[in-house]
Formats: sequence, C-alpha cells, structure tokens
Amino acid sequence: MQTQCTRRGFLGVAGTAGLLLATGCTPGGAAGGQSGEVNIAHAFGKTTLPGPPQRVVSAGFTEQDDLLALGVIPIATTEWFGNEPFAVWPWARARLGNAQPQVLTLADGLQIDRIAALKPDLIVATNAGVDADTYDKLAAIAPTLPQSGRDAFFAPWKDQAGTIGIATYQQDAMRSLISGIDDKFAAVATDKPQFKDKSVVLLAATPWQGTMTATLPGWRTDFLTQMGFAVPDNLSSYEDDGRARIPLAELSSALDDADLLIWTTESDAEQAALLADPSVAALRATRHNRNVFTTRELAAAIAFSSPLSLPLVADQLPPLLARAVGG
Repeated sequence: MQTQCTRRGFLGVAGTAGLLLATGCTPGGAAGGQSGEVNIAHAFGKTTLPGPPQRVVSAGFTEQDDLLALGVIPIATTEWFGNEPFAVWPWARARLGNAQPQVLTLADGLQIDRIAALKPDLIVATNAGVDADTYDKLAAIAPTLPQSGRDAFFAPWKDQAGTIGIATYQQDAMRSLISGIDDKFAAVATDKPQFKDKSVVLLAATPWQGTMTATLPGWRTDFLTQMGFAVPDNLSSYEDDGRARIPLAELSSALDDADLLIWTTESDAEQAALLADPSVAALRATRHNRNVFTTRELAAAIAFSSPLSLPLVADQLPPLLARAVGG
C-alpha cells in the first residue's frame, strides 16, 4: 500500500471529488426507499442496481461504517489498520451484532477471487483505489461502486456516504445521518463559544522522513471549522501530495502561530515520544500547554471520518480542546 493509505496517511488526502450523479428510475426517486432501478455515475461509467442489495461486500478501507450506519451488514469487510474484530471499530461494533463477515485486505490489491466466491449482489469500493482493469473484473462479479472521480482513495466522506445511501436504497436515511452529524458539531460551537476563531492544526503523531505531517484545510478539517475553529492556510508552502510535510527544523516557524495543535496519538508511549522530540518540545503550544493528544480510538475515529465515527469525535474531542483553550 502506498503511504497515503496507511493510518498516518489519512491526514493529508483532502480530495476534491464532486458528488456522484445518481438518479432513481421511478417517480419520487427509487433511492428514497421505493422499489425500482437506480443508476449511479462514477469514475468508470455508470452502475445500475435493479433493487435493494442483500449481499454486500465492503471492499475499501472505510465503507463498512457507511453500510452499518444504515443497518446493512456486509458479508465481507476490509482491514485498514488496527486489527479490530472483523475490521469493525468499537463505534460501529454494536451495529454488527453477531455477524462474522469475512475480512479482506488491500495489501496486494483487491482480492478478486475471494470476492467472487462470496457471490455478492453489490461491491462497494468507493475507498479502494480501483483502476479500470480491476473495475471491469469486479463489475463482472456484481454491480460495483468504485470511486467517483480522480481521488482513488479518501474522497470526501459525505460523498461516499451519500452514494452508499443511494446504492442501498436508503438515501433519505443517510441524508438524515449526515445532517445529524452536522448538527452535533454545530451544537459544540454553540456550547463552546471560546472555540470561535481559535486557530488549530491537525497533525500526525510521529515524524515521517524528517518531517511532521499536518492536514491542510479541506473536508478533513470541516469538523473543526464546524465547531468554530479556524484552520490556518499558511502551511500550503509545505504541500506534498495533498498534505503538509513540515521539516522538523521548521516546526516552530510553521506552527507557533496556531492557538492549538491536535496530535493524533494512540498511546501514552507515543505521546511521550512525541514530547521527547526537541522540535516538538520547543513549540509554543508545548510551552503553553496548548497541545491536544488523542486516544487510539479517537485518532482512528478522526481517520475514518464516517457517519458512525464522527459522532464519537463530536463527543470526545471537545472536552480535550476546551481544557487546552481554557474554559
């Protein structure tokens, strides 16, 4: 897997793909819960679904959350990181119930033969890095949803969720879930007025090739701006493949203007190692206790950015931010 597809890579893949075009072929829209054919446009053409799917394979890194949010239990999921049971993290596990889906991997590309053996009637691969040849092989097995456009991985979460809502004939339910998440973050802004216009940068927790990875403004930082924060755009000079790669020697000059820094740590040991780095120890945020360190589950929830993980972010992150802001 390329670097951007590891657990560290989620920070920088901002994506600008537009919403997929989808039309129901019955009056009122088949995807709203009625019967009828649904057509969904994507990077390789159009996929037609004759009716609500019953056997769904989640072939990409995060699609299992979108499916489970709608009560659709996939017959197979795909491991991204974490080695959680059935590749389902705690925020989604109750939705899985007693089901035991097979777990696929993308380590050497999509496992076409394993997917075919499952006899699915829908393959969801919106976050699987599908190329044209692989799409043709998958589409020969069952109707397949690849990425919408140029972003092979990590298109905006709302785009992916909306498409999966259409494909499972639950468009209205998914719209409601998305709206509910927006409302949760907006409620944080109302409840925490001290967040307004404070600048914040979202960062990886470990250096990579002598640099620290930061998230540039985009859909991956929308949850922060929804809570009232400002995400500075002064890191664009460090842009590399959709993320900011800041040399450790330049951390202070790049980050000291920010009011808060969020480090997506996964353990106390990782936090300690981060603070032991002289370049991090010298930061203004470190000297003034304006660093925010996540737990393993919170870091993963930010990475997944799904209809099931983002409510956890809205619940767990604001108290940490409030302590760092003061108030």
